[in-house]
Amino acid sequence: MSLPVFGRYMRVFCSTVIVYLAGALAAHAADAITYSGSIGSLPIILELTSPGPDGLRAGRYAYLAKGGDIPLHGMKSAGGGTLRLAEEKPCTETLCKPADGDVIDVAPIAAEWNLSTDGGGRLSGTWRDKETGKTLPVKLLKRGKRAISPTEPDLLAALDPSYAQAGTDEPTVLTKDSLPYDYLKIDRPLKKGVVEDFGGNSYRMDEDSRTGLSYPVVLTIGKVNPAPLNRYLSQQRLQFALPAFWCMAKAYLGFGWSGQDAEGSTGYDGGGSVAVEHLTTRLMGIAENGSYWCGGAHPSNFGDHRLADARTGKALVPETLLRGWVATNRDGAVVDPSTVADPSLLSFGPNEDLIQFVIKNRDKSDDETEKDCGFDDLIRSNLAVYFTKDNLVFTLKGLPHVIFACTEDLLQVPLKDARSLLTDVGVGYFEVLDR
Repeated sequence: MSLPVFGRYMRVFCSTVIVYLAGALAAHAADAITYSGSIGSLPIILELTSPGPDGLRAGRYAYLAKGGDIPLHGMKSAGGGTLRLAEEKPCTETLCKPADGDVIDVAPIAAEWNLSTDGGGRLSGTWRDKETGKTLPVKLLKRGKRAISPTEPDLLAALDPSYAQAGTDEPTVLTKDSLPYDYLKIDRPLKKGVVEDFGGNSYRMDEDSRTGLSYPVVLTIGKVNPAPLNRYLSQQRLQFALPAFWCMAKAYLGFGWSGQDAEGSTGYDGGGSVAVEHLTTRLMGIAENGSYWCGGAHPSNFGDHRLADARTGKALVPETLLRGWVATNRDGAVVDPSTVADPSLLSFGPNEDLIQFVIKNRDKSDDETEKDCGFDDLIRSNLAVYFTKDNLVFTLKGLPHVIFACTEDLLQVPLKDARSLLTDVGVGYFEVLDR
């Protein structure tokens, strides 16, 4: 048996990738229901859409020990409340790209599911391997539900977790309600790192063995309860890992396999690291750096600085703690973000006074680099800030691949001397400025 798969474009990890879809369905509102349970003795999670216009469902599931999603396609049922699903087989060059070099337009099937519900949030039934006939029991319990795009024409594609980040305020904060399936995926024991000291506070870099990615867990921050901050770090860990799990899922035609080497890997094979830059009882700063490639013309090189209130766990935009950082609307007019219904539609950047301050005081590179990069122009379009233990650092961010090498720190200002650069709210985050 095989199922038709069609193509369209999907945004994942700030880049566009081709995704092959299963069945073109009419646009409609839908929900995705999350379950956890087991196939035989192996723990799994499952996300299943509500029925489409043709009565069929689509889904994805993952073995918790591995993490990569496997696409599921709805099959016609004989009735009696039975739900039938076809599970894709991972692609190989031989299986999914025949001698003519074109990727096939059907999804090879590895197993079939037959499930029934008890009406109370439980699914049970069987999983059967199509080649060997091996059959295992399936037991699942409902754990959550989320709405998926009402304009998305294909239910399988609508399960893409990157859609949960679209159209939200910046900085994005994901929750168990917005992505219950993916939160269950990261809710498992991690490999504990060594305890690190940071100015009398402490943290660990705990690793997810499935992706090889490590992210901080705060252990102590004075007398402040670290739980809110660790909740923030947990959702940041999820956002950092989503591209890795998505790339693993691209081993399947239904999730975009095209035959490129990176598909089926974590995508971070070229590097992905996180470092703690600032940690006090008031503020935490972290940096994500590396390179991600899951097919396409070139890798996505990245360097992102993130900030959170240590007491509340609320995500902060570092630049908004500075004076001279202004918001503009789509017409280019300066506006007060608190008066705008949807702040995600605004653009933030430095005013002319701040631009000239950085240009005048920044460290200069060698003559050739200065000429090739045009730093004064980049300061106007790509200026950013972050905080180390003792310094406010002006840097560049968001440079395209062709000039990513121009990303560098421009100016360090000791925090003890930074009062005039910070807003009143910004000043309150640094003990050194209390006196």
